[in-house]
Amino acid sequence: MTRTMDRLAWPSLWVATFVFVGWGLVPRAALYTTVLSPARLVALAALIKMALLLLATRWSGRAWRSLEVGNPVRPAWRLLAAGLLCTLLGQAALAPYQLSGNESPFPSLADLFYVAAYPLIAAALVMFIRAYADTGFPIGTRGERAAVLGAATAVCVALAVPALRPVIEADAPAPAKALSAAYPLLDMALLVPLVLLLRITWRFRGGSLSAAWLAVLSGFVFLSAGDVLFAYFTALGRSGLDPFVHAAYILAYGLVAVGARRHLDLVRA
Repeated sequence: MTRTMDRLAWPSLWVATFVFVGWGLVPRAALYTTVLSPARLVALAALIKMALLLLATRWSGRAWRSLEVGNPVRPAWRLLAAGLLCTLLGQAALAPYQLSGNESPFPSLADLFYVAAYPLIAAALVMFIRAYADTGFPIGTRGERAAVLGAATAVCVALAVPALRPVIEADAPAPAKALSAAYPLLDMALLVPLVLLLRITWRFRGGSLSAAWLAVLSGFVFLSAGDVLFAYFTALGRSGLDPFVHAAYILAYGLVAVGARRHLDLVRA
């Protein structure tokens, strides 16, 4: 199943991503002024993102239900599925605006769902780490884990400060500016336990488990990049970044969906 999914998912994901990257790089090309107008592209992005989030939510939920009661990983999958569902609901709340060609409000109801997703996903990642420790995975000594977490945190802080300073200093409404800065910070907070999870499973590199977590980690890296671009788009009014925002989110949700599918295959093996 994994090989079949890879043959179908990866080409489709890259084609969808490059369509939007091309829109950002050559917006006046014939493709983007005739067949794929900006309004159609925004509507297409909304449908793609909802489809990818639906798959990620479904596969995470099926992984949860496929595990027997008492398995230490089972509650983590339930929380992850709930977090992805909140993200899906947030995207669904924006979809009517994007499909109709109207400007999406910000902040909006969608942001309540988006923000609610973060504590659920963070709790899921912590539970994965604990479950792997309980089942005998080589998670390293306490000092090694602290060093990994410290290094990941330092890198995130070093990237966040220069990236978000223009957003914080922008002349924009306080709620919009606060949310624009909060999303990348929340994404980077999730990257810290994800790095530790990847480090734990990296001992099995070349195997399906490390590949699954690498896909999820890469997804959240692109989600963080998308949120930084979105912050520049909203707080600084850089409309030319909109195509790249859509591309980053599509790639992010697609990678998380691929990782969830690979985990589901492992659970069922």
